[in-house]
Amino acid sequence: MRNSVKKAAVTALVCVTAAGMMAGCGNKKLDGTKIAVTVNKQEIPFGVVSLAARMQQAQAEAMYKMYLGGGSDMSIWSTKMDDSDETYGENAVTTSVETVEKMCLEKEHASEYDVEITDDEQKALEEAAKNFMAANSDETIAELAVDEDMVKTFLELETYDVKMKDAIEAKADVKLDEKEYQQMSFSYASAKVSGDDLSDDDIKKNKENLQKFYDKVKEDPAADFNTLGDKISEDMTATTGTCPTYEEGDDSAANGTTYPDEVRTALRKLDEGALNEEIIKTDSVWYVVRLDSKNDKTATESKKESLTNTKKDDFYNDTTDGWKKKADIKEEKKLIKKIKITDNHSFTIQTPTPTPDPDVTETPTADSAEAEATETPAAEEQTDVTETPETEGDSAKADEETADSTESEAAATPEAEK
Repeated sequence: MRNSVKKAAVTALVCVTAAGMMAGCGNKKLDGTKIAVTVNKQEIPFGVVSLAARMQQAQAEAMYKMYLGGGSDMSIWSTKMDDSDETYGENAVTTSVETVEKMCLEKEHASEYDVEITDDEQKALEEAAKNFMAANSDETIAELAVDEDMVKTFLELETYDVKMKDAIEAKADVKLDEKEYQQMSFSYASAKVSGDDLSDDDIKKNKENLQKFYDKVKEDPAADFNTLGDKISEDMTATTGTCPTYEEGDDSAANGTTYPDEVRTALRKLDEGALNEEIIKTDSVWYVVRLDSKNDKTATESKKESLTNTKKDDFYNDTTDGWKKKADIKEEKKLIKKIKITDNHSFTIQTPTPTPDPDVTETPTADSAEAEATETPAAEEQTDVTETPETEGDSAKADEETADSTESEAAATPEAEK
């Protein structure tokens, strides 16, 4: 029991201490004590929303750089969203506010799920908030518009968010039919028969090679497609794949299916180990296929787990959305608009070498790093507020798996205004 308590506390701390040592550069001190959002009877100061948004900004930009190779000149926040006059930065502010509102509702409904924050966890959150304040410069704290109580409030909301998601999903009555998730495995060889990059001779050669491949497999139905393909042509794709066994579970877009309808339909008519009686010919690619298994255990289990998690997540979202529809929520829009998210102002997160202690709930250490804001010539756009982007609210959460593997403090340093 103690271990699970520790995990819940650390999950929140890891999540929030990633923002714990972060810095940036702004233009004007904001009053974080003003109430920005009221959810039923819960009043949330501007500083809490600001901190939530800065956390999301830092995570979004880190993800952008990691996966898309964005540099210091990346432009994401000022770009208009598809079919909207709203920029991604403006939308991020809206999403950040909605996330805080959802977390407030989770706290309000926590007793219905026997969820609480223990005394040990409260002490850990208090320590984390104290270390947060110590780890950041006065300039950064002023820009975030937070005090120690606001940081603790944010930490507490994050903790409820983590715990409540697990508790709500535990009540989801997920029922699946095997036809929804069963996956078949098969071997196939393919060759392109059209395309601007192919000459007539290329197309003729590809067709001949695939026919040769088909003839060889007919002679030896158990042949290894990959080995045989290498012998015939280096331009031929010969490998294995998986796809839904039944049409009921076949959502090509959701499953990321790369195989055409003709291939999937043909496979469903075959017995295990059987080669399709003819080459499958589409407009652009020809295929030779053999069904290896109607129920690939690994792929089936993976799909079942994925579908189960999706349904649990849907149940969680439906539950919290239902609370929000019934809630009395007031937003001070003029105040919230002071949170501006642009490409001229960035926060980044650094993770120092972890120092986990397996026997105690971890809190961040104040002396691990203190971020200093580096100022550069001011951008053309001058703002009088803390500029604040954010991403999906749920991305701020860290799950138990993250807590087990990370359990560390995080320090952030600023990317200065351009």
